Amino acid sequence: MPAEDDIFRSSMRLLAGGVTIVASAHQGSRSGLTATAVCSLELSPPRVLASINMQGDTYGLISRSRCMSVNLLSVEHERLARRFSTKRAMLAEDRFGAGDWCQRVTGAPVLADALAALDCRVIQMMPLDSHAILIGVVEDISFGPKRPPLIHFQSHYMSLLDSVPEKLA
Repeated sequence: MPAEDDIFRSSMRLLAGGVTIVASAHQGSRSGLTATAVCSLELSPPRVLASINMQGDTYGLISRSRCMSVNLLSVEHERLARRFSTKRAMLAEDRFGAGDWCQRVTGAPVLADALAALDCRVIQMMPLDSHAILIGVVEDISFGPKRPPLIHFQSHYMSLLDSVPEKLA
């Protein structure tokens, strides 16, 4: 028998995760969302995995464009993470009113000062209940300033580092 929803939710809040914005564009429209269900999948060719809700605008746009960016956020991006995770009625395009967004190879919006921005061609979309697992081949990578990462833990944004260790700089 599966665990109860509330108990499962409580347990997963204990899994600290890096915060990203997954974004896409198609025929002049952009959409994006804050995501923690993102991970590296393979090194050669470089692939990433992201899990997103199929009911949202971003899923629809990715399914049409077959591209996405995965933007790794720093502690300075907390407001941006909140902007892209809001449940209030904000038009998808309005979310891009903050931050410096550009395009690289695939046409997906890329955050210019992200810790790293992975510009991906989506090669597989696997629906599973309310979410889909997206597999992206990384076509391009750009790096922003080296800063502490933004972490999501216990339903709060935080950083586990006071500063970037010397060996990472």
